[in-house]
Amino acid sequence: MKKVLIITVTAGNGHNACARGMKEKLESKGSVEVKVIDLLKEYSTSLNTWVADRGYCLAVSKLLKTYNMFFRHYQKCKPENRYKCPSQDTIISTVDGLMKEILTFQPDVIYCTHFYGAIALTNLKLVYDLPCKTMVSDLDYVNHPFWEACIGVDYFAIPNDDFIEEFEKEGFSRAQLLPIGLPVDDRSREVVDKKEARRRLGLDEEMFTIMVMFGGGYWSGGVKIFKDLIKALKGRKAQVIMINGKNKKGFEQIEKMKFEEGVKVHNVGFTYDVPLYLSASDIILNKFGGSCVTEMVNKGVPMLITENIPEQEKQNLIYMKKKGVALSFKNAKELKENLYKLMDNPQLLKQMSENTVSLRKNATEDLANLIIAQPKADYSALLGQNVDARKVRKQVRRALNDAHRKEKRAIKQTNKIKKVGANA
Repeated sequence: MKKVLIITVTAGNGHNACARGMKEKLESKGSVEVKVIDLLKEYSTSLNTWVADRGYCLAVSKLLKTYNMFFRHYQKCKPENRYKCPSQDTIISTVDGLMKEILTFQPDVIYCTHFYGAIALTNLKLVYDLPCKTMVSDLDYVNHPFWEACIGVDYFAIPNDDFIEEFEKEGFSRAQLLPIGLPVDDRSREVVDKKEARRRLGLDEEMFTIMVMFGGGYWSGGVKIFKDLIKALKGRKAQVIMINGKNKKGFEQIEKMKFEEGVKVHNVGFTYDVPLYLSASDIILNKFGGSCVTEMVNKGVPMLITENIPEQEKQNLIYMKKKGVALSFKNAKELKENLYKLMDNPQLLKQMSENTVSLRKNATEDLANLIIAQPKADYSALLGQNVDARKVRKQVRRALNDAHRKEKRAIKQTNKIKKVGANA
């Protein structure tokens, strides 16, 4: 039986959702034992765990401009500083526990849904010859800060061919890069006729349908955008699906509202039927995390997106606008203008939907097949080293320092050669 260890990190819900989806897909194929671990919850401090999840949520809800400034700053980090990136202290705190897990479970493949796991594996491979294959997925359409520190994984799944050159500049080889897309819920690939989806959900089959989805419970902008949308629909006929996820406060606020004549509102709250609601929709207003984007792309739904979002989502938006599948707005006026543009121009809607076709991938299936195709791992040599888990952290720190010095020397030597060549 093939053994797969999936490493996730709770930083919002997207990485955990990806881990669950990959676990289900692998187990559906039979003869695969899958174990999922949350890297920080299992092996780091409660403070590091809080910072990754609630700290992130607070940053993007209360300190968005500051968060975005830091994101852009760290995107500019030089690849040669990969072994000294700011995330290393947090990640080093996990390596002794992770190494013990690897030696105990002895996976044939380790798959990561967050760069923290991939950095931890890169660090361990500086010290130990891990016999298992290692993989990670980029869950956004953007080059995040610190991806350069994941250089040691065997395979890096990226959105598509557009990102190959960018990641090669970070130091990844072409053989490492898998342009196969983002793994998401299989139901997002299911083709359901729009009217059929509306019938199943009890919606009007003929009305223009707008889906609004923010959820998460920590981002307060959804209700305001919903109010701006309802105001913009004055004098128009449409039905609005509002999905607030676990944001109970937002759900209750909308329950108390009165709506414009001709506007039907379906205040859904939390649901497992998001893929079916997507099939029922003409357009969607949403935050713009990579997994959500991919589900919308798979369903061929044109997108109208706020620009007041975290930097990685903003860069997802920039990419999708270039691909002709999304419009954006900064304020209520632009929301109304672009909403009318979409409602009054069926040909534009059709074109935006057709533009999604080239972006569609089947990453969950492709990744699962790749994982299963990997050879069994032989741990006999590693076990023969009698690894002392208590010393792993110290060994990794030493190896990171050595690797950093080696990288600096290599850069210096390369620059020296270039200078000599230029003066020749």
